[in-house]
Amino acid sequence: MKTFSRLVVAFLFAISLGRSHAVVAQTSDAPTLGRKVYAIPAQALDVALSAYSTTSGVQVLYETSVAAGRRSGAVNGQYPAMLALDKLLLGTGLVGRRTDVDAVTVTVRPQEKTEQLSEQQRMFLGHLQAGIIDELCKGVETKDRDYRLAVQLWLTDYGAVRRASLLGSTGNFRRDDAIAQALQRLNVTERPPPGLRQPLTMALLPREPGRATDCPER
Repeated sequence: MKTFSRLVVAFLFAISLGRSHAVVAQTSDAPTLGRKVYAIPAQALDVALSAYSTTSGVQVLYETSVAAGRRSGAVNGQYPAMLALDKLLLGTGLVGRRTDVDAVTVTVRPQEKTEQLSEQQRMFLGHLQAGIIDELCKGVETKDRDYRLAVQLWLTDYGAVRRASLLGSTGNFRRDDAIAQALQRLNVTERPPPGLRQPLTMALLPREPGRATDCPER
């Protein structure tokens, strides 16, 4: 799928943004996940993930409850994106997994989780990401990403967005409204898997410098 953020979101299910979003293990960083200089102190995990996403250009997706009450490790120095994320998550009981060249999910380590995130849940989150990108690419106000914004989504039992909340502003109220409307139109057309906690939080970051658009020609 086209990745909209170069974001966390941290959503979301680090929401930092090919068409397949199944989890694919990779042993080396893709070009967009190259070495960057990080200066992230130990702090509340959600804040740290946002800082990580801003520096790395990676979209981070996670359940809100996963980050609650956790503190990150400090990351200082030049590292590839995935190594920096590992350092940031050190001691939290969480792990980051690549879902695309510029997107990862953060979940509880399987051995520490009573109810392990299923492959069905990971696949659903991939479809959700794809749907978000497609909707944002349809709008004149939303397709040109020179902004960053975190959002939260609540889904119905049928995969439609029941509620969308913007966690802040892009600085342009018309654009904020357009993003909210785009998210409200989203329908994954699949039922959310059992056990998927809500709301889902996602952060959208500006596109990579020098890249005109991540949206397909229409």
